[in-house]
Amino acid sequence: MRTPTRISNAFIKWDGRLTRPLVVAALAAGLVVAGSSAVQAQSITDPDTARDMVRIDWEIEDDVRPAPKQVRNDVLRTTLTHSATRISIRVKYAELRRLGGGYTQYMQMVTNEGVRRGLEVSADQSRWAGRTYLWRERDGGRVRCAIRHSIDYTRNVIAVSFPRQCVGSPRWVKFRVWANRYENTGIYQDDALRDEARVASNPVQSRRVYRASSV
Repeated sequence: MRTPTRISNAFIKWDGRLTRPLVVAALAAGLVVAGSSAVQAQSITDPDTARDMVRIDWEIEDDVRPAPKQVRNDVLRTTLTHSATRISIRVKYAELRRLGGGYTQYMQMVTNEGVRRGLEVSADQSRWAGRTYLWRERDGGRVRCAIRHSIDYTRNVIAVSFPRQCVGSPRWVKFRVWANRYENTGIYQDDALRDEARVASNPVQSRRVYRASSV
């Protein structure tokens, strides 16, 4: 079983070699905004079509195929929340299980202040409870931050949050979210907020998720 030796915002290094960059999943344009106006909005929720995963072959980099029979790590719904004190991402899956080579939920964000961060929650046989990593996209350096996360294998939910001060003092944040599952034959990927079984060639960011006026 292959295991990852290094994770970065663009590449995944497997057994000493870099794979082709995996394109980031795009957030669909039709996000549902909670609140009476964009400025007051604190949370957006986007449902994702079921059975829209793709399989990326380890050996043949251009071999990307729809995988409609795959259920594990298939995203069903994503909620992005920006409160007065914390930023959080909650992803509902069709199925999460402690099997195989593990999986990673990736998130990329940019703020109105120009701060760019990458965040991952990964789990594998060494730690099915998961671990987190927040980095600067500019140089890949780690950002020290009090991240909270949970993986609920009964409800099939991964939730992660962090103090908004870890990305400055943003008025709004935009996100990209996607999920990878690792197996012997390749990577199974779901563009978490895109209703198509394909790897996005032109990633689209979410709408602005504005800071709530109160906690």
